[in-house]
Amino acid sequence: MFDATTLLVEPALDTSLVSASEIERTRNFIADYTTGRMDGDCFRRFRLQNGIYGIRGQTDIQMVRIKIPFGRLTAHQLGGLGRAAETYARGVGHVTTRQDVQLYWVAVERVADLLADLGAVGLTTRESSGNVARNVTADALAGVAPDEAFDVRPYANTVARFLLRNPIALNLPRKFKIAFSGSPADRAVTAIHDIGALAVIRQSTRGFQIYVGGGLGSNPHAGQLLEDFTPETNLLPTVEAVVRVFDRLGNRQTKAKARLKFLVEQLGIQPFRDLVFKERTALPLVRPQPYPAFDADPDRVGWLAAPQVIVRHGNGHNGDQDAGYARWLESSVVRQKQPGFAAVSVALPGGDVTSSQFHALATIARDWARGECFTTVTQNIVLRWVREDALSDVYRALRAIGLGEAGAERLWDVVGCAGADTCNTAITTSHRLALALGDRLRARPDLYLAPDLRGIDIKVSGCPNSCGLHHVAAIGFYGGARRVNGLQTPQYMMLLGGRVLPGRVIFGKNVTSIPAKRVPQAVERVIDLYRAGRQDTDETFHDWLDRVGLASLKGQFEDLRNLPDPNLAPDLYRDWSQDFEFKLQVGEAECAV
Repeated sequence: MFDATTLLVEPALDTSLVSASEIERTRNFIADYTTGRMDGDCFRRFRLQNGIYGIRGQTDIQMVRIKIPFGRLTAHQLGGLGRAAETYARGVGHVTTRQDVQLYWVAVERVADLLADLGAVGLTTRESSGNVARNVTADALAGVAPDEAFDVRPYANTVARFLLRNPIALNLPRKFKIAFSGSPADRAVTAIHDIGALAVIRQSTRGFQIYVGGGLGSNPHAGQLLEDFTPETNLLPTVEAVVRVFDRLGNRQTKAKARLKFLVEQLGIQPFRDLVFKERTALPLVRPQPYPAFDADPDRVGWLAAPQVIVRHGNGHNGDQDAGYARWLESSVVRQKQPGFAAVSVALPGGDVTSSQFHALATIARDWARGECFTTVTQNIVLRWVREDALSDVYRALRAIGLGEAGAERLWDVVGCAGADTCNTAITTSHRLALALGDRLRARPDLYLAPDLRGIDIKVSGCPNSCGLHHVAAIGFYGGARRVNGLQTPQYMMLLGGRVLPGRVIFGKNVTSIPAKRVPQAVERVIDLYRAGRQDTDETFHDWLDRVGLASLKGQFEDLRNLPDPNLAPDLYRDWSQDFEFKLQVGEAECAV
């Protein structure tokens, strides 16, 4: 029920990131391409700077990646995504580990109309792909997390806007990724980015620990400390200096060695640091205008339509909830630093959201969460500013649209990239595996929300490139192939021990390859080994791994690696959701073009 003082104010519609002339230019380029006046290579270079990818095995059917700076989506935008998914993309959108939203199966001749519809709600695809500064990500709890030094949203927002269409970042040697975290928990995983900014306060001054040269892929690197304290006034000059040094010295001949991580490795962190600081010192002398200021209060006018938004009260009646409500409350809700309010994590299996769910989430956000939500690097959505007396109402609303499952970011909530269904470089159907594995774990009461398994996460990629972030998972998998009994067979390399720690990251180590259809059994085996081998119930999964060592586990999976005769069990030689013989097929990575 509303009380007499309740005022619902929706976030203002902001289209400042959108360029109508760019959309019209895209329309003209598509017309030139479809009528033969522009060749495919020229069109590909153009479309990739605008977030328009090809789809595996398709001609002129696209994936469109929508840039969501620091993950913030308003109710307007959720509704716009719902309409776009329904109109252009078979009714489904996909949240990525970069907090973007991707729409698949868009006919090339309809792309410009899609961009116009997205632009009408303030969404752009500009520079969501290509050798540019990609989406700037941030902790989805920024501004409400009890453990944060300060709210990093204004800084992520300003950096994202500063780099968008900025000539210094439009033709880099390779893609460039930036992330912001407000607390040592580092929920944005800053250490795996080209620039990672971790909020700190020194002598009452806001600033950041800046890390550079992080990245995953087939050759993962942890970011190295550039500067222990960069005051907020130096943030933009530091970002620009790093970008300029990378632009000038990065490897433009060998794409496989073109990321910033290789330049930092080649030069060494101190010489790289010296170059950046020299560049930063010179920038004020050559800049034609000062850097934009940060808005230190993201909840004021300009972010929301009113300086203070009073959100809806609930009925406070929890007694009529089913047994799932208590589980959901314990595992998917965190109290904000603002008394009386909570943040709700909404698990999206496989990162997928249907058009009807987008529309329903827009309504839920309007009614209960100040008209906004945040995508996460774990492919979920967070609703914030939910009154504690409204949690049962939000649970019912989420359950009604199939998104009320307890345990967001627990063991069953598997992260997975798009995989070989759509991606040119994927080897295996990782998205299908993530869904199947989540279903299997959720069906096991002893695994589903087990307290002793808290902190164990699973991430899956369809190839070594790590779009599913498998390197930083407690249990990670990446797709490959191995010949078994004379047949090519889809396989996953299993990694164990990845995790994010304050100021650093530990990458998982390879253990053994597992046939794709036996990955669920391998996960269950790992859990069984941990439970049987831990010294006591206080020994965590990572402590157990550190004590016993991975070498002691390598021989525990041989029975899963060995397959029966293919005539007796043909399905074990196939990939997930495929009823045909597996063949290793890998195309060109468009993100490297």
